[in-house]
Amino acid sequence: MKKLGIILLSIIFLASCAKEKSVEERYVYEIDKVVDIETGDEYFMEEDDEITVIHSDGTKEVISFEEAPFYESALSEDFLRSMEERLQERKLKLLEEKREKIREVRRSRYANISDDELLSQFKQAHKDQLNLSRQIDMIAELIDRGVIAEDEAPIMLEISPELIDFDVELEEPIEN
Repeated sequence: MKKLGIILLSIIFLASCAKEKSVEERYVYEIDKVVDIETGDEYFMEEDDEITVIHSDGTKEVISFEEAPFYESALSEDFLRSMEERLQERKLKLLEEKREKIREVRRSRYANISDDELLSQFKQAHKDQLNLSRQIDMIAELIDRGVIAEDEAPIMLEISPELIDFDVELEEPIEN
């Protein structure tokens, strides 16, 4: 009887060890991917609602997010949240790079013009009702140079502050 009990306990112990791992144990979230620790497959989210699976043999497969084996687990929520945060960070970084490029182009456009001369050109352009985007471009450069304060711009342009976008790209060159 004692031997039967030991054998029975051994079988139960082995059966519990052989039990399949939970989703949280099997799939590990890393910085930009989820890895299946049993198979070595890697799951990358490159587009909305689509996951690229790179299998351990090197083959690739695109599946919908709902088809992922870790779908609707805490892991999938963390994965999605992380992807959304990184996407938002990337968008902000690209927007800031674009703004800086616009500022650089604007600085070079007015590099040979003094502060007083640029202010005079703006006043004349405003009086002549020159294209509003050019007026805003001049105002933005004057703000960057510290000649005027940002809150003065709507008054000088005679428009509502909500209508001002200092990151305007001029399509045609300004004649000096």
